[in-house]
Amino acid sequence: MKTFEEFQAVATKVPPSLRNNLDRISFPVIGLQEEAGRIGSLLARASSSGRFEMTPEQRSKLQDKLADILWYVALLCGETGITMQEVAAHSVAQLEERLKQLDPDQR
Repeated sequence: MKTFEEFQAVATKVPPSLRNNLDRISFPVIGLQEEAGRIGSLLARASSSGRFEMTPEQRSKLQDKLADILWYVALLCGETGITMQEVAAHSVAQLEERLKQLDPDQR
């Protein structure tokens, strides 16, 4: 896989007919919320000693959770007609603008 378009094409192969119209939005939204909470718990455990240190198992679980989040984002993008590439490009533009606001020479 080289692009977000390729990822989105694979990730959205779940037939929408398996979900009703409400579930087509609520399913990925609830999934995002759940996975974000799981990531928070995982990272809290990794830093419970006062230092942030992840075990190989925690790193693997984090990778799984981040992959799940990408899948839920792809589902939402598919349902709303927004491509993941558009989201990524918009994110880059937002980051560049935020960086300008932080840089005193560019204010």
